Amino acid sequence: MLTWRPKSTTWLKRFLPLAALVVLVGCSNPVGEADANRPADEETWDLFYMQGVRMGYGRSRIWHINQDGRELVRIEGADHLAIQRFGQRTEMDLLVSSVETPEGLLVEFSSEMPQGSGPVKTVGHVLGDRLQLEVTSQGQTQSSSIPWKPEYGGPHAAEQSLRRKPMQPGERRTLRLFVPAINQLATVEMIARDYQPVQMPEETVDLLRIDTVTHYQDGQQFQTIVFCNPQGDALASRIEAMNLEKYRTIKEKALVQIDSAELDLGLDVAVPIDRPLPQPHATQRIRYRVSIEGENAADVFPSGSSQQIKAVVDKHAAELTVYAIRPGGVQGNPQAPADPPSEDDLQPNQMIQSDDARIMAMAKEAVGNQQDPWQVAVALESYVNRVITEKDFSQVFATAAEVAANPVGDCTEHAVLLAALARARGIPARAAIGLVYMPRSQSFGYHMWTELFIADRWIPMDGTLGQGGIGAAHLKLAHSSLKGGSAYSSFLPIIQVIGRLKVEVLEVQ
Repeated sequence: MLTWRPKSTTWLKRFLPLAALVVLVGCSNPVGEADANRPADEETWDLFYMQGVRMGYGRSRIWHINQDGRELVRIEGADHLAIQRFGQRTEMDLLVSSVETPEGLLVEFSSEMPQGSGPVKTVGHVLGDRLQLEVTSQGQTQSSSIPWKPEYGGPHAAEQSLRRKPMQPGERRTLRLFVPAINQLATVEMIARDYQPVQMPEETVDLLRIDTVTHYQDGQQFQTIVFCNPQGDALASRIEAMNLEKYRTIKEKALVQIDSAELDLGLDVAVPIDRPLPQPHATQRIRYRVSIEGENAADVFPSGSSQQIKAVVDKHAAELTVYAIRPGGVQGNPQAPADPPSEDDLQPNQMIQSDDARIMAMAKEAVGNQQDPWQVAVALESYVNRVITEKDFSQVFATAAEVAANPVGDCTEHAVLLAALARARGIPARAAIGLVYMPRSQSFGYHMWTELFIADRWIPMDGTLGQGGIGAAHLKLAHSSLKGGSAYSSFLPIIQVIGRLKVEVLEVQ
């Protein structure tokens, strides 16, 4: 018997960019204000738990509408999350809406999610064989499009497919759908198992278990277990990668006030190790054994200029050797594969506005007359460390222009500002996402830093530390130019390993 009950846990430790985990966002009212304000034809409520700790609720509403003489369906999902980060309370409202035909063909969608001091808004319209997208952030709009086929689904395609035609035990189903926020297509594979008892808030119900795997275009995949009633309503679900649970409830229970002390993502998300690392950021080389429950660790950690991954006999484990790279002869990974910068690593974008007048002035001030690329990088890193003096954990991923205007924030704000300053000086730069050692808790916490391309290699620099490069205590999972949807898809590797990663120190030099 499956017991579907929130579990008690206290192991979560450190920052998780939560906005990257929830691809739900607001609408530009494509059906008109009158339709949006009238009572919904259907309304449901859900409770969210992460690692057994209640973190918010979701509401879904459906209207049957007439738009330009067409009978259509409008679907809107809204999530409200309440968390703490290092004692600072953060509340987020994440929304997504779509307009579809009764058969499930996407007509248009819109989304909105928090970013710094203002939201990121995305609007999409299906025009022939293209999905036209407009992404607006900080008053600037960027347009793009992706190939589209009629059988592709919108943001709510999986749920609506189950409702239109409930699955039967043993049945398989594959969908292609669009994922907001990261703005890319994904393939969803569903396998219906059998009915089994599931404990819901009010009673135990026999529900159909459906194992779901979502495959993203960049090769990453995430497993979800969905439990449906015979009518195809998803009454409970669980994302395996981060132990995120959702189950159906009533409005009165969903709206019960959340005690912000229940979940602190600044104090509650980390990977402990068995022994301390003395002077971690002054080390030259450290060998680690990393293992990920249910995953091949050698496929998750990349090799690059600062680290080398090697498979071992245990398919869930790997040996990760991390190297320092600094001025004065510390050269990094001798087996580093070729990794030239792309044009996106040099150009401004909606997160890294290296053409912003204030950022260009700051880059000039930071460097002065220095010409040597190594010393320019060190000067920029030191400048970011000095200028961001106030830690603010209530924001969600502010842009470089915002940080330049209001120099507060955490690791993400340090990373984007340093990348913008480097690009303003003509140096390719990108964000690195992974873990950093935290001496006080003797653990690795999720972190973002910056990589600059100097002397034919990527050099890790960390504006939060300002030490002229890094030692061997940064474990990299991914990197990103932070252009478009990659700004949020870059966090997918964290989702993949959180709660399942173990790190053991083998050798320190």
